[in-house]
Amino acid sequence: MKKIIVLLLLVSSAFFVRGQSLSPTVVASAGGYLDNGTVSLSFTVGEVAVTTLTGGDMILTQGFQQPFELDVTAVNDKPVSWSVKTYPNPVDENLHIRFTIQKPEDFTVVVMDITGKKVFVKKYEQVQIGQVKEINMQNYHPGIYMISITSKDQKVRRIYKVQKK
Repeated sequence: MKKIIVLLLLVSSAFFVRGQSLSPTVVASAGGYLDNGTVSLSFTVGEVAVTTLTGGDMILTQGFQQPFELDVTAVNDKPVSWSVKTYPNPVDENLHIRFTIQKPEDFTVVVMDITGKKVFVKKYEQVQIGQVKEINMQNYHPGIYMISITSKDQKVRRIYKVQKK
């Protein structure tokens, strides 16, 4: 008898218990919703296009908004007046840094290990045209190191990957 009562309670509780109800949602970086009373439009940026629907003078492309204007923004990089060559790679004892510059300039050289920890920082003032600087890497552990070289005005930074034997 107890089994029948428990079974009836379980079956009857199914009519009173409600499951989770989710409305359709999307996670997107941008989008919006427009409504004028007769027509509503919901859109997201970055969703894959599914179908294009046409009717009379209306065109609807599902998935993303079709712009009426196209704004293009361009970035013009300034020409860099210097370059650097690091050698030998892989390095065992001394790493050589050859500066190819048009006029004497100040630079900061930072050596970082693979975790981003700075293991060497030095400012070189008035580096001459074609000058070679040396970094003693004899006591460093074998692995990958990043060499960050920044000009004095800090508008240009170059990063080089060097392997220590």
